[in-house]
Amino acid sequence: RFVRDGTLKWNKAFEKVGFRNAVEVKIQPDTASWDADDIRYNVLRWTSSPNPPFGGYGPSFVNPRTGQILGADIMLEYIFITNRIRAGELWDPTAFLPTEAPADQHDGGMTLWHQQNLLFAQTALTAMGADPELRRRLIDESIHYLVLHEIGHTLGLNHNMKATQMLTPAELNDVALTRERGLQGSVMDYPALNVALRGHTQGQFATTTPGPYDLWAIEFGYSPALPDQAQERARLERILARSTEPGLAFGNDADDMRSSGNGIDPRVMINDLSSDAIGYSADRIALARDVMGELDGKYLVNGRSHQQLMDAFFVTGSQIANAAVIASRYIGGVYVDRAMVGQPGATEPYTPVSRADQKRAMKLVADELFAPGAWDVPAGIYNKLQPQRRGFGFFGQPEDPKIHQWVLGLQQGALMHLTHASTLSRIRNTTLYGNTYPLAEMMSDLTAAIFDADRRGSVNGFRRNLQVAYVGRLTAMLSPAGNNPYDFASRAQAYAELRKIRRLESGNSAGDGGTIAHREYVVFLIDKALDT
Repeated sequence: RFVRDGTLKWNKAFEKVGFRNAVEVKIQPDTASWDADDIRYNVLRWTSSPNPPFGGYGPSFVNPRTGQILGADIMLEYIFITNRIRAGELWDPTAFLPTEAPADQHDGGMTLWHQQNLLFAQTALTAMGADPELRRRLIDESIHYLVLHEIGHTLGLNHNMKATQMLTPAELNDVALTRERGLQGSVMDYPALNVALRGHTQGQFATTTPGPYDLWAIEFGYSPALPDQAQERARLERILARSTEPGLAFGNDADDMRSSGNGIDPRVMINDLSSDAIGYSADRIALARDVMGELDGKYLVNGRSHQQLMDAFFVTGSQIANAAVIASRYIGGVYVDRAMVGQPGATEPYTPVSRADQKRAMKLVADELFAPGAWDVPAGIYNKLQPQRRGFGFFGQPEDPKIHQWVLGLQQGALMHLTHASTLSRIRNTTLYGNTYPLAEMMSDLTAAIFDADRRGSVNGFRRNLQVAYVGRLTAMLSPAGNNPYDFASRAQAYAELRKIRRLESGNSAGDGGTIAHREYVVFLIDKALDT
């Protein structure tokens, strides 16, 4: 019924343009005389692959001469609604961070992300002792959303990664509003699942209706054309003129900021939610830390292996890093408005993110991703992260938890963006049209976030890795000009930050022996870079 109901919801869009019951869904009988591979039938199939590529995908076939969609099929993998996950992905930070290349319409990226969100939501509900009805509703709404998204592709809709900006944080749990309008402007986004903090009202987990953008896109693409060309052109222009309405905001994979250096508008992002993504990220981190404190009590079961605890830990920890990465995109970000000249509701084509929001984002990254205590977890967790043994599954590397490497991989998601040549160049250029968070101040804040807290004591292993990685990024910025993508201002700032770090670390004898050795190594790396 989830698949059926999610598909039929698209009738809402077609009714608006005059078609009743445009979409029908039937269950293939066991006695069917036709084959699901027949291109004349559009089939949604449940599959349970031994090595599923992703949770769902929706390829379509079009007439290359006209663009008319001739047929489409959707595959829905059973792994999407189970607690199973590929063990290799748990140790790979990039499997959970929004740094992969944009996904195509088959949605490998979306369904992987949606499954990880579902796993986290299930973990959170378990940690908070949610009742079975709430857990069932989570699965119901998640499948409903997945089907809505994939059907949207078969109807010709593009991804819309800006759609999650539609509602304020306060509106997200207003069920009367979201059931009618949706949690986001379009089902074609890759949103976070909406899980409320402990003690707060839980609204919908996932959107269950096409959003305002979807209705608008179907109206443009499918409403009957007027016979008079001039009248038809005017009719389409009237539809397009609505593009400045907040619920119709659009930005696709070409514009999104999941990858460092890609895109410029932080609102065009995956796995975020609400018109205040920085605030929502802070709440998400608070929820994840709350959940982290409950894991050993909920996932250590007599007679069972530690696999469930390990899965829950990595999925939860990755939510913390992902939320910080989303916030990091507001640093050096630029809001884009593609409205036409003179169009009602238009703003400036490019508006830098406010200084207040950039500073707020930097503080979140510093406190929740980089700080000395950011990865302090409840005692007795790290030594229990043991995968269940399956035959010869440990070929290639020893099985012990690689915690330091994993955390550094998570931190790199924000660090690479904040030190990317495109980001630094954009910060400099945007000072010409409104950015009041200049490059020198941003880089100084970043250096302080990574080094200042350790000046009078020992440096823990997570911070040592981070500091060496940061120095490595700065020294790379000073490489010979022929292969260097950084502009001169960025190189000059990197030089200044390296000299500042050298002054801080040189001769500092505070802390344990490992810390002193680490500081000497940092100075050695800087001296080597500056000498060359």
